[in-house]
Amino acid sequence: MRFKFRLQRILELREQHEQAQARQLASAQEVADHATQAQDALATLRANSHAQMHATTRAAPRVGHLHQLGTVLASLDERLVVAGDICREADAGVDRAKAMLEEAARDRRVLDRLKERHTDAWRTDEATKDRVHMDEVALTQFARKQEEKNNRAADSAG
Repeated sequence: MRFKFRLQRILELREQHEQAQARQLASAQEVADHATQAQDALATLRANSHAQMHATTRAAPRVGHLHQLGTVLASLDERLVVAGDICREADAGVDRAKAMLEEAARDRRVLDRLKERHTDAWRTDEATKDRVHMDEVALTQFARKQEEKNNRAADSAG
């Protein structure tokens, strides 16, 4: 006889849900990585622009050029703030996805442990049934041999 876990379909659904949550986590992590890369690129651009502005101030700067560099730096500062917000939102999305994955994994592990317990109980029950059956066979054979022995003894006495 083969063990059949009555909640197997639910376990399979939980496994599928856990896999879906893992995919969502990977997607959220990818979004966060892209947001971080974009923020890093903006920070590098701002640092380069800032260095260019300082280099320009050492040479005979033109007022219009300095004003333009100042405007560019201000714009980059604003974009860095927005990029920081996007990174925080993406990181929050990663945290939510991690929490959902952990919850899905916990739910699946609960059913896995329940299945293990049911499997162990089924194995124990099957082993007990086998022992009882083997004991019955042994008792039947013993009783038959005793009967044959008694019949032979009765035949030889008679």
